[in-house]
Amino acid sequence: MLDSIEKYWQEKAQYDQARNANNIRLHPEVNPMFNQSILFKTIEDRDTMSESELRYFIQHNFISIMNNIFNPEIGSRYVIAFEDARFLDAFIDIISQMQFLESDIVVRLNLVIYHYLTAAEEIKKPEIVRRMLNMGSIINRNKLTYLKKFNLPSDLENLLVIARYSDFDLNICVKRVNLLLITSQQFYDMLDVDDTYEVPQKSVEWLAKLLAELYRLEEWVYVLPYFMVDVIPERDEYNPNTLWVTPEVETADSAMCLAVLFLLDTMIDDSSKLRGILVSYAEGYRLLNIKKPVKFSFQRISNEYPRLNNVLYYLETEENIYVP
Repeated sequence: MLDSIEKYWQEKAQYDQARNANNIRLHPEVNPMFNQSILFKTIEDRDTMSESELRYFIQHNFISIMNNIFNPEIGSRYVIAFEDARFLDAFIDIISQMQFLESDIVVRLNLVIYHYLTAAEEIKKPEIVRRMLNMGSIINRNKLTYLKKFNLPSDLENLLVIARYSDFDLNICVKRVNLLLITSQQFYDMLDVDDTYEVPQKSVEWLAKLLAELYRLEEWVYVLPYFMVDVIPERDEYNPNTLWVTPEVETADSAMCLAVLFLLDTMIDDSSKLRGILVSYAEGYRLLNIKKPVKFSFQRISNEYPRLNNVLYYLETEENIYVP
């Protein structure tokens, strides 16, 4: 035991010389002086843990924490922990040192972040919001690099990626991204809309490229059906649930539709792929509900989209497939 302790202090002295002492982190798993009772503590004991113990607990129970937060029987204990600034600081410190996070872990963390950021304003705390956004920028750092070219405000850029990867169900992700964009004043300002609520073509093309970055082109065979049935309600002054649908929201939603048409017509590289996307949408719509409203009718698009019109005509006349 004495030899082990002497070895520890010798190694620590060498380590202190190599790095600033303020940056040293305790490694309890190799420290014989460490209180082993930490191994038997739970998430509810976090307030009794020292800073080093808390980090050790998170690091060695990381997978368990991520699984348990979605356990309906005990998940509330973990949700409360993620609303604790001290716990979040330790958690963020741990994940910032991880070189790789499994995709399912990223989705789970994005879901935690998304739910907190979209909670009612009266229950959110500014210091937790800041930490949640920081955590989002860390776990999504690789995906965020691809959005830099669009010059989005950093918070909006961060929120977009959080929403895009906030669920395993693509349908839910599409709805969240749509809602975030059409209700964002920052996004609306970037569309450069004039006083008549006309969206310039350059903004449509910019948005189409943004959508193509959020959803890879090969994903649009799945994305389009979900996008098309995500219809915003008509504003009704007597219905408080629709008052959020302002002229700005309606204009942003129209810009999204124009961007999707531009994407399909010009960015899908061949007609066979375009056919596959349209057939997938037609079949998906039929399976969902034939009477469900859609964002716009493919039967009424203008001649500005020649490739789209040609494929639609072929599907109807040669394959007897109606694309709503």
